[in-house]
Amino acid sequence: MKIEALKPVEFGVLIQVDEVEDRSSGGLFLPETVLEREQLSHDRGTLISKSDMAFEDWNGTIPEVGEKVIFKKYAGTVIQHKEDRVIVGKYRLCKDKDIVAVIRED
Repeated sequence: MKIEALKPVEFGVLIQVDEVEDRSSGGLFLPETVLEREQLSHDRGTLISKSDMAFEDWNGTIPEVGEKVIFKKYAGTVIQHKEDRVIVGKYRLCKDKDIVAVIRED
């Protein structure tokens, strides 16, 4: 399955989660179990896709596809996109209300 084929429904959004650094601030490699836990709790990414109903009842700033967002930790369903058995992207399929901020650096 290609990730482009995944279309959120109802009030759903698809976010590509930013990758977590695999080294500590001191330069040590982090164990795989720590990386998995950090990736699961990571809360920043790029809005990739949204349903037709997403954000229709929002007031104020509405995130656009392609913008960086901050979302609730542990929100939604984790999706790991694989090609030839190698993980090439990590995504979250969640509700529009799980987005708590838009990152706009002007």
